[in-house]
Amino acid sequence: MSTEFNYWKWDNFYDKKQIKTIHDLIQDKFYGKEDPELAASPYADGTPRKVVDTQLVGYRDIEHGIRDIIDEAYTCCLENFGYVVKPPTNDDLHYKTYTAKHKSKYDYHKDASRNPYHDYKLTLLINLSPREYEGGDFFILADGGECQVPELKSPGSVIALTGGIYHKVTPITKGVRRTLTHFMKGPAWR
Repeated sequence: MSTEFNYWKWDNFYDKKQIKTIHDLIQDKFYGKEDPELAASPYADGTPRKVVDTQLVGYRDIEHGIRDIIDEAYTCCLENFGYVVKPPTNDDLHYKTYTAKHKSKYDYHKDASRNPYHDYKLTLLINLSPREYEGGDFFILADGGECQVPELKSPGSVIALTGGIYHKVTPITKGVRRTLTHFMKGPAWR
C-alpha cells in the first residue's frame, strides 16, 4: 500500500483466478443496469459524458468475494484520511465494463452523493479486467493539473480516491476494462 496525491493504492491485490471468481459472482448476482444519462448527463450538444455498461450488484450479495479489500479500505479511510464512514452493508456496487467495440470512456466528473445526509468520502476502484487492455487510462485533476494514475491499469490492483476529486477514463482502444466501484459514505460535513 502507498499513498500518492489524493489516492491510496494496493498493487496487484487480486490474482487472475480471484478476478474471475469475483466476475462470475457479480454475473450471478447483479440485479440491474444503471442508466448512463442519470449518472452523468450528456453535454449540451447531446454527446455522452459516459459510455460504459454498468451493472448494479448489492454488497451483501458478493461480500464474501471482496471482503478482504473492503476491510483494508475501511481501515485506510479512517487511519490515512481521517474519515468516518458507515459499513457497506446495504450499499450497491457498480461493475463497469469498458470496451473498444463501443469506444467506452467516462469524461471528467466527480463522484457525489445526492443524499443531503452523507458524502462520498472515498471511491474504491477495483480493476477486475480479465487481462491487460489498451487505452482506458485513469486520470485525476490534482494540484492544479492532470495526473495519470498508472497503478489502476494493472488487473487486480485497487485505488481509493478521495471524494470530490475530478477524474476520467480515456477511451478503450483494445480489449476490455472492468472495474468494481464502491462509494464509501460518511456523514455530511464531517
